[in-house]
Amino acid sequence: MLGELIVKKARGGHLTMDDCYYVVECLMKNKSSQDNMKFFISLNSFGMNKKEVLYMSLALRDSGRVLHLDDNVFEKHSTGGIADATSVVLIPLIASLGYKIIKNTARSLVYTNGSSDRFGAIPNFNVNVDEDEIKKDLHDTNACILSHNSDICPADKILYDILEKCGLEENINFLAMSIACKKLVSEPKMVLVDVKYGDASIVKKYSQAKRLARLLKYIFTKCEVKSTIVITNTKQPFGEGVGNAIEVVDAISVLQGKHCLLRDICVRYAYEMISKVDKNIEKQDLYDMINAVLDNGRAYNKLLEIVRAQDGDDRAISEGKIFTPYNSINFLATKSGYVGLINILLLGELVRRLCVDTHDSNVGAVLRVKLGDYVEKNDIILTFYYKDKKDLIKYYNAIADSIKLTDVKIRPPKVIKKVIR
Repeated sequence: MLGELIVKKARGGHLTMDDCYYVVECLMKNKSSQDNMKFFISLNSFGMNKKEVLYMSLALRDSGRVLHLDDNVFEKHSTGGIADATSVVLIPLIASLGYKIIKNTARSLVYTNGSSDRFGAIPNFNVNVDEDEIKKDLHDTNACILSHNSDICPADKILYDILEKCGLEENINFLAMSIACKKLVSEPKMVLVDVKYGDASIVKKYSQAKRLARLLKYIFTKCEVKSTIVITNTKQPFGEGVGNAIEVVDAISVLQGKHCLLRDICVRYAYEMISKVDKNIEKQDLYDMINAVLDNGRAYNKLLEIVRAQDGDDRAISEGKIFTPYNSINFLATKSGYVGLINILLLGELVRRLCVDTHDSNVGAVLRVKLGDYVEKNDIILTFYYKDKKDLIKYYNAIADSIKLTDVKIRPPKVIKKVIR
């Protein structure tokens, strides 16, 4: 039957809803079989139209348990990022304003870990929650963070294994299917998706990011889910920290009132989400409300509530024990000039490589500069935290080269490139 569908596509035909549900049935039955791999390799070659992507998204969603939640909830998704702890800020921020938000996290499709890994840096934080616990957490704290476990979109995990084995992870249609199925599981009222592009993202080009964003917008619209898709550039890191625990510390500082780029982005995301469903609040009033809960501690206290509700150690946060590094070294500017390049992909890869076997959250880096900043010679531009000196020696030159200075003043890149409402 899969062979017949390949012939159908080869002759210019289109997959029906029934075809897509059959394909997912084959995924569930035969996993990463040769027939399944051959089908998706062929689908990569022949392409898909918007309806086919929609049908496949729904079939993947229905391969497991759909969360029939009583509450109208928000959902947020990012296609990945390094030095990007927006979810850790945004979830308690939205919840502290009285709106319910759920974050269904999954294995990252890029070079970094996902939100479940960042929240996993909080001792004992539990993301393996069942539907009753989800409903309780939403009732008690307005928020819930859950891992993409075995009974939610199980066919999506099988599909990802196939895409990884066949080198098809960057196919925009497949990316859209994978993102949409996981977001539709919670039957949300509103979804915000951050589609990233650039060297530090699975989507390299702006044109590809636009195509993915418009495809996701189409799927959510057809499913009667309000959505805002934000296209962002990875050239300028959102936050300062690189590494799970240190990115959580980054987020905590914003929740405690720090003003920085990460805060600006999270405030914008919160505005986009709330304004989409609540038309009665004036724009400036809404921005004032969002900033107020960051400045007065309500959003920070909400984080502590969420952590406690999901069995995490909130004292590790309040006592500043999330990130306890072993050793550190400061890298200094070798000359005066402007920051012309931050190789965030290289830094993310180094941190990941040093942590891949041990999952040690106490290794990482802190960026002391942003693109376009002017620095004097011997200013600290980067702090690197490491465990073994041999690792530092091995990667010293790579770390030192991750930030490059120029004599020419550059304009900082626009982080939010486009918003599709």
